[in-house]
Amino acid sequence: MSNQSGISAEQELLDVLSNSSQAETSTGLAIIVASIPDNSTSVQFNRKFDTIEELQSNLSINPLYIFIKDFSKNTDHYDFISYVPDSSPVRSKMLYASTKNTLLRQIGTNSIGKQILATAADEILDLLESAEDITKSPSAILTESEEIEHQIAEQQRAMRLLQMHPKGRKLVSQTNGSPTALSFDVVTGDSSIQDLLKEANVISFNIDLSNEQVQIIKKSTISKPEDLQIVAEHPTYTLYKNGELYYFIYSCPSGSKVKERMVYASNRLGFVKYLQDNEKITFSKIIEIGDSDELEFTLISSSTAEESKEYENNESSASSAQKFNRPKGPMRKRRT
Repeated sequence: MSNQSGISAEQELLDVLSNSSQAETSTGLAIIVASIPDNSTSVQFNRKFDTIEELQSNLSINPLYIFIKDFSKNTDHYDFISYVPDSSPVRSKMLYASTKNTLLRQIGTNSIGKQILATAADEILDLLESAEDITKSPSAILTESEEIEHQIAEQQRAMRLLQMHPKGRKLVSQTNGSPTALSFDVVTGDSSIQDLLKEANVISFNIDLSNEQVQIIKKSTISKPEDLQIVAEHPTYTLYKNGELYYFIYSCPSGSKVKERMVYASNRLGFVKYLQDNEKITFSKIIEIGDSDELEFTLISSSTAEESKEYENNESSASSAQKFNRPKGPMRKRRT
């Protein structure tokens, strides 16, 4: 969000931040909490706390902005915490992520010391102790577009790790060290996804942003990988069962809206984990593409574990054979 959309800090919050003093607290800490109420277009002062412990005990699944000033260390800067739990609704996550930079610029970035993203109450103290003071690195505050691109890049990095270790290895998010969890329901009707894959070997899903649910948009049965059709109009998650092997394909076509890219990129690992844990599906490969024509059918052509292993061995051998050998320089003429 930007100021053009009407998101800004209310004057009361700005006054509380600028007027806080050590005389107001017996602990030497000023802890000020702000929030964006439902149906509001402003960041509003919420309440104050005297200790980190009191703050932690009052946190819930609702995102908040938290400002902490330790008068014994620095009277000029607040440490800023963007508190966005994994279990928060997707729309709230996006609202707080996209409003953060506007809020900080309105307050004045020279008034902010450390800038922290927290997803759980019990990690706040550790993050405060380990985070870098951004006053020593002014470039640490990103523009809104840079912030979105950074988050998508982090998700892509985690996705590549998951592609390398699709079986049994738990991935941790870059924020709190816990496995990424899907924060909304998966709508499958009365059947499990495993049961549906017995009727059709291709299932495509999208995310309905209006109710924050992953839902099935298409089911089909194909006889060969080349018949697989990926939706071209918007991002999707697609499951393909080829023989005894399962494949997960995340597609994000060029021209997709930034909001769509953000939501699908930030929840794909959670959906994969949901399928692994709740549906007991083990994926042979997890594939990420842009447009549908980027899909290499050879990646999903194996139908048995033996075929998959043979394919990987062939790929490894081909890669080794193509390695570039450093050319040798001309031989010196032998002196006679």
